[in-house]
Amino acid sequence: MESFGRYRLISPLASGGMAEIWRAQADGPAGVQREVALKLVRGAPGASADFARMLVEEARLASQLHHPNVVQVLELVEEGGRFALVMELVRGRDLGRVMERCRELGVRPGLARAVQVGVEVAKALAYAHRLAVDGRPVGLVHRDVSPHNILVSYEGAVKLADFGIAQVTSRLDLTDPGTIKGKLAYMAPEQARGGPLDGRADLFALGVVLWELCTGRRLFARESEAATLAALLEGEPVGQPSAWNEAISPALDAVILGALEKDPARRTGSAEALRAALAAQWLELARGDSEHELRDLMQRLWPDGDLPTMAAEPTALRPTPAPAASPAPPSDGVTLLAPARRRRRLRLVAALAALVVVAAVAAWGWPRLATPPEPVPAGAPGPRVGATPALGEPPSTAHGLWLLAGEDAALAGRGEGLMRVHVVPWAVVRVDGVLVGETPQELRLRAGTHRLRAEHPALGAAEVEVVVEPGSRQLWRPALKR
Repeated sequence: MESFGRYRLISPLASGGMAEIWRAQADGPAGVQREVALKLVRGAPGASADFARMLVEEARLASQLHHPNVVQVLELVEEGGRFALVMELVRGRDLGRVMERCRELGVRPGLARAVQVGVEVAKALAYAHRLAVDGRPVGLVHRDVSPHNILVSYEGAVKLADFGIAQVTSRLDLTDPGTIKGKLAYMAPEQARGGPLDGRADLFALGVVLWELCTGRRLFARESEAATLAALLEGEPVGQPSAWNEAISPALDAVILGALEKDPARRTGSAEALRAALAAQWLELARGDSEHELRDLMQRLWPDGDLPTMAAEPTALRPTPAPAASPAPPSDGVTLLAPARRRRRLRLVAALAALVVVAAVAAWGWPRLATPPEPVPAGAPGPRVGATPALGEPPSTAHGLWLLAGEDAALAGRGEGLMRVHVVPWAVVRVDGVLVGETPQELRLRAGTHRLRAEHPALGAAEVEVVVEPGSRQLWRPALKR
């Protein structure tokens, strides 16, 4: 396809369950050209009259949103029974790809930038939630606040995409197998149950995004849709983000957890309230971090400011890949509960180590959201909920190693123990010489003696020999030395 109506299709940008997005161009008078993003919506040609009517209705509504943090919908066009949304072209990347790029290059963006993203998205939601037509509130709910719908431009602007169209696709179930999982992991419980929604559902989704940005871990995503839904609706209460990132203050903990209340009546009441609370936290963080501008980060990640293409780098709307089958434990007796970094990424980290500016305690790592972590097997302890284990007790051995209270019967039955590794700001961990990835790590180790090593390109390394008893739970907090 070379054109769609009056728009010339230049290159494909992304493809996913509900649409494919093209970089397109329209010619105007006197040779004036305008580049846009053209979203070709699935479900047509041959779409039902109900689909066409709903799409036109929602596109009309979305086109009335005029806000710097919202991707502008310019018009709805139709050709040959197929519909397309014409939107402003954001020269940048979706948030999920930004986080992946940070991991690839070993860049530590800083907690202030994560909170800034939350502030900007909350601004967009506050504006959309209070939208009124002819003086009457519309009650617009986004329904799909997730990293692939949060765009960050090369100039550091943050924009929320897909208002309106998300409602059409959710009502008609226009998604391919595999795409629902990523969305389900960000849904509010009432949305997952199919209940009535208001703007608080969007706040829950933003809370999930913030929790994951600040901790470097997935919150609800599991190995299957059923397991993800169970974690969302029936799982343990959401733990404090600071349990996984000590740079997070109690005040920021409270803000994020307020958005993540599963009961809408107890959740943060409005996007404006969430924006104000996050803005206060951002001011505190920015005072102590000289590198907090999103533009600086984007220029560092993509110096040439190139736009993605599907052939080279599928982005925002690619279907979520089905998780790989859990591998059998390797012969060295280490079973990973979090995905290991690829060897290629480690080589990049090493090559760019001289460029990494090590922040103080406020430094943190962006998670690789495109790949959910492997689930904790039934009966095994999951991600820790609540505060960091007390560190005032004397260590059971030297080198920052603590034996945590309680024995896990399931692990004991398998002849394994649990080892948690935390390093501030971060470190690469090896067990018996085998790479397992960046901290924080949670590992199952076979009973016996193991050697752990944590290393940071600028702060140095630490090693310890541990004796793992069946069912034991241990925590290692090494002090890195050059």
